[in-house]
Amino acid sequence: MFSLSEGRSVVPTRPRVRHAVIAALLGAALVGCTPPATIGQARTAAATTSSETSASEPTTTPKPYLTTTPTLEVTGEAVKPGTKLKFGEQAIIPFYSHYAKGVVGLTVTVESVKAPDADIDGLPLKDEDKAKLRGKNFFFVREKLTNVDGSNMAEVYAPILTAKTKSGGWPGSLLGAGNTDVTGCEGESFAPKDFSTKGAVFESCRLHFGVASDPITSLAYTSQPYESADSRAVTWRNK
Repeated sequence: MFSLSEGRSVVPTRPRVRHAVIAALLGAALVGCTPPATIGQARTAAATTSSETSASEPTTTPKPYLTTTPTLEVTGEAVKPGTKLKFGEQAIIPFYSHYAKGVVGLTVTVESVKAPDADIDGLPLKDEDKAKLRGKNFFFVREKLTNVDGSNMAEVYAPILTAKTKSGGWPGSLLGAGNTDVTGCEGESFAPKDFSTKGAVFESCRLHFGVASDPITSLAYTSQPYESADSRAVTWRNK
């Protein structure tokens, strides 16, 4: 079971692995075979044995950023720190996966719907916490990532954006890798393995909740090379 806590903001970090624990938060409103190298001469087919061929085959795709975080820079078509956009507009941002770094196009939108009791019942919360959500709204933050330059972004985790409501507070959130699918907001938080070609698209939905009168009005991307300060973040607003 999980519980709700009141009035805490969450500073998003990019998860590197799946976590088994989900923390629930409420805001103010409630929240191939490669031939071996030769030296000075070409090797004939007869000189290459089957054991050599087998030994030369790669066993895994290198993951240079599995344990090391690369430095990302704002270059080329990437948007500058402090950029403001409307919901639905795309921002080109520097990004990285375990395999490579490059740039992706990020588009975000928000949808507000009344939370169905059946979906509330399916959330990983205690009964008393579910009761607090009756009559509230779900806010669906939809993210669309487009592979802009063909970098290998396979299995990358969808960005966690800083959401703020009309009142300036934070909406309720469920953070983690547990099953928090509800009607209209389903899907994986990790990109598929084929998100590695130019033009590939990956879409994700993150669930927030609160009251209809205090919806999410802004979403900010604050991961490097951007920062949490408004003048250094990339921010989407509803108008």
